[in-house]
Amino acid sequence: MQAINNTINSNAGAVPDAALKVENPLQYLPVGLFGSTVALSGLGIAWKQSSALFGAPPMISNIITVITWIAFILLTGSYITKMIRYPEKVRNELNNPIAANFLGTFFISAVLIASLTVPASLILARTVWIVGGIGGLVFMFVLTSRLYRGQLKITDAVPPTLIPGLTVLNTATAGAAMKWGWFTHEFDLILFSLGIVYVFVFFVLISYRLIHREPVITFLVPTLLLMCAPFEIGFLTYMSQVPQVDMFASVIFYFGLFIFVVLFFYVFKKGLPFMVSWWGACFSAGALANAALRYANVSHDPLVEGIAFFLLIVLTVLIIITFTLTMSYLFKGKLLKP
Repeated sequence: MQAINNTINSNAGAVPDAALKVENPLQYLPVGLFGSTVALSGLGIAWKQSSALFGAPPMISNIITVITWIAFILLTGSYITKMIRYPEKVRNELNNPIAANFLGTFFISAVLIASLTVPASLILARTVWIVGGIGGLVFMFVLTSRLYRGQLKITDAVPPTLIPGLTVLNTATAGAAMKWGWFTHEFDLILFSLGIVYVFVFFVLISYRLIHREPVITFLVPTLLLMCAPFEIGFLTYMSQVPQVDMFASVIFYFGLFIFVVLFFYVFKKGLPFMVSWWGACFSAGALANAALRYANVSHDPLVEGIAFFLLIVLTVLIIITFTLTMSYLFKGKLLKP
């Protein structure tokens, strides 16, 4: 059974106790767990922005950056080990029309961590950004090529399908921190063009599927908040090219905020079990909080500043809860299982 189905149907079927004792849980490591480093990176960037806006201590962002680097290195090493020891499981995961999209979280993590690393080492930051940027562009090309082969089910048009476009948008946004000057201006425009059209097109397709077909399975419910990401990350990428908030920027920011609020109360309701996909919700909350902080830093509007402060608190609390539950499930042996 393919990797995402192993995660989703974790309670399906009975496995003998003897078999459980000899299985290596590493084989069940989902590529989507890189969503945790995306969310942590977003948290670090948010607190870095809050230093200029609210006077928050820079040390908070620095600590989060170190934690993010540790998590990213451990996850990368673990997934490479999985690729070597369990290549068939990796192939199944990356051939899955839904699970394959989560590979983009690795490239998004790389470019966001790069932007956080600039003050410590510009050379390291640029190196990681180049690897993440080129890898993300190739990733988007491959997954877009798959789409035009046809025979895909409309029910597979779910929020994670947005991730390839979000990958190149994040690369363009983080590229502004690399201090390349004129060298990457046109490259960033290319990435913005590819990403913004991709995510807006698929936002419409996914909305059609969500409205007219059956609800998504439980595992994918937290990822519904990704529906706000095209607008908030699009806003951040646009603002990296435009020095002030214009009408277009305001429109996509506020619509993304509206979508987030609508879906937040649908996602986080009583009875929602903890799953790795919670990190997808954290990823989206991070995008929204950073967009609000960027808006507030540019406009200095009291209303926007209030929204930004509230979203920063929401993001921080959500990630603390998700991180705590992730570590708890990991140490209890419940996180990596069939």
